[in-house]
Amino acid sequence: MMDRRRLAGTDLDMSVISYGPMRAPQSRDDPAVAQHQHALLAAIDRGVNVIHSSYEYGVRWLMTPVLRSHPKRHDLLHVIKAPVPDWDDGGFDPAKLEAIIDDALRELCTDRIALVQWMWRCRPHEEAPRVSLLADIGEAVTACFARLRTAGKVAHMGCFPYFPRSAEAALDMPGNRALIAYYNPIEMEMLPVIRAAAARDQGFMAIRPLYEGVLTSRYSDHAALPADHRLAKPKYAACFDHRARLAALVPEAGQDMTRFAIRFPLLLDSCASVIVGLNSEAQVAEICDHAQGVAPDAATIARVKQLHDDITQAEG
Repeated sequence: MMDRRRLAGTDLDMSVISYGPMRAPQSRDDPAVAQHQHALLAAIDRGVNVIHSSYEYGVRWLMTPVLRSHPKRHDLLHVIKAPVPDWDDGGFDPAKLEAIIDDALRELCTDRIALVQWMWRCRPHEEAPRVSLLADIGEAVTACFARLRTAGKVAHMGCFPYFPRSAEAALDMPGNRALIAYYNPIEMEMLPVIRAAAARDQGFMAIRPLYEGVLTSRYSDHAALPADHRLAKPKYAACFDHRARLAALVPEAGQDMTRFAIRFPLLLDSCASVIVGLNSEAQVAEICDHAQGVAPDAATIARVKQLHDDITQAEG
């Protein structure tokens, strides 16, 4: 059975791995549909009790028949993305947020969303306008979530703030119980905010632990990738350099990068769960095995953070 951790400030005991369908096929004609449905079944059988999804992925139709009849469906904790306002909305619309939640309740065959990953988007996608927009809409968002909790549609509110200053501002929102953010050995900008959240009894969930596939044992040399591979793009060259320095610095990373990257967020005792795209039964088994028995390790975090800061300073 999967290890579980309590999401701070809530009543949610989460499996340390959350199932993500981000890479599932959007077309019903895709031959990989059955493979992904079997991956979801395997994850639940393994003890994964957190399902992370979004209407933006366009794949819930694939999940619905699995969840509708599953005997454990009432034990699952659903975390959903809800970008309200979206990029060009201009303001917060409580009816739009509730509609997103109502759709998720129906499509995921559940009576309650355990945690809403609320997001507020705007243009330009920069800190200053985001913080300003949050100040304008914060009270309305708080009131809407309070009403949805009273109605029994949601249990808790969390946020995905994109940037550190936005995250700091969001932590002050009444009712905001969790921070959900990119966090891996290459992306550690949120670490001070994650620690600030923990000090306030607010939880944390990590997204993108494998940094789009850079932090896996499958690929180690950017120059050796096939020219048509998505990671062969020039923008990833610096990421592979970072990866190589990480492998040299931390023995565990050099031995098995996938294992280290999956375990890395869990070295923080405030990280309740790591959200991973799980695409096959074999991947479910591998990732779940890697995540078992992880103990907090401040020393390793400090070493990796120093490397991150050194590289960031050199690039800056």
